[in-house]
Parts: sequence; C-alpha cells; structure tokens
Amino acid sequence: MNNRICSCVPPPVGWSVNRQTHPAIAQAIFALCNDERTPEEIWEAPTPEEWRMISELVMEYVADGDFAVDNGKFAWGPFETLRLLPTRRN
Repeated sequence: MNNRICSCVPPPVGWSVNRQTHPAIAQAIFALCNDERTPEEIWEAPTPEEWRMISELVMEYVADGDFAVDNGKFAWGPFETLRLLPTRRN
C-alpha cells in the first residue's frame, strides 16, 4: 500500500469477516489503533475524528488501487455502512 498511514500489522485473517466489515475498513482501523484505542474499541465506537480518518484512509486505499470502489459502500459491521461520495472531475 502506498498510503501515508499504513498499519505495520495487517488485520488478522478473519477479523473483518467475523465482524462483517469490509477489508478496507479493517485495514484503516488497524492503521489508527494504538495503545490507547484497540481495533475492537475503534470498530465498536469510533470517535467522529476516527470515523473521518477511516473515511479518508479508505478513499486513499481506493485511489491507490489497493481496494475496488465497488458501489461506494463499505460495510462496517452488519448494520453500518461507510459511503464514499463520488469525486468530481473537472
């Protein structure tokens, strides 16, 4: 991945599957976690700043070609969805 913020430790195999979360979201969560906020804490109750940063990271991942944009919807568990708005081209 060519992103400025990239997790040194990728999400464990099955982490996103067990949480019904898109792998791009899981990667972004793991990029933000630290000693104060575990991946599980971020996933369960992201702060507004974490939500914004995860959105930005997912947009970077898509722009870099690390993940496909699909329909612009990225599952965050079974009931939440991060939606990327289409970018305007001039």
